[in-house]
Amino acid sequence: MGERPNAVYRAGASIRKGAPLNYLPDRRGSTGLHGERNKYGRDPDANRRVICPDKWAAESGHPASTTVTDISASDILTCDEFTFAATYNSGGMPTDMEGTNPVTSGDQCLQTFSRKLTSSGYWHLFDDDRRAAPTFKEVCGRSTMSGWVNSTSMSRFPTFAKQLRLLDEDLYFVRTPGFENCDASQAVVKCDIR
Repeated sequence: MGERPNAVYRAGASIRKGAPLNYLPDRRGSTGLHGERNKYGRDPDANRRVICPDKWAAESGHPASTTVTDISASDILTCDEFTFAATYNSGGMPTDMEGTNPVTSGDQCLQTFSRKLTSSGYWHLFDDDRRAAPTFKEVCGRSTMSGWVNSTSMSRFPTFAKQLRLLDEDLYFVRTPGFENCDASQAVVKCDIR
């Protein structure tokens, strides 16, 4: 199928800029038994493991990342990937399964880590300076972050997918207020995410 163009799409009466994501439902049915809910029988966890192998955050994640043990006493550092594992756009989705941004390892992604600043209490996403500087041509992102933040940030997505009755390869948009004004041509990229 190849790379989908970055264009303007009309959704109802509004115009959306950028490329939509292509939904990859879990191959498991609601009973937990393995069925074929996507045409390749691909488990999104397989995509996730390409970008975020087991124990990656503990063994290779940025040591300056912070957890939120004040909210969740058992919080640990985890690996988070973008584009989501449950999409055909995931870096872990192979070309022969219509993956649009395939990579062989999360090492090929833009590398970041999240940290809560004690001075302000705000969370910041920082460039992982142990790796090569980002070119902003990377097709995926990988970040070390709090497991609690990682899991709660997308906790409503399954309900969203169910309510909108998303099916295999359905298109949808993700809006992240603040990112649309980021200027990656600057030496320091600052975005106010709301």
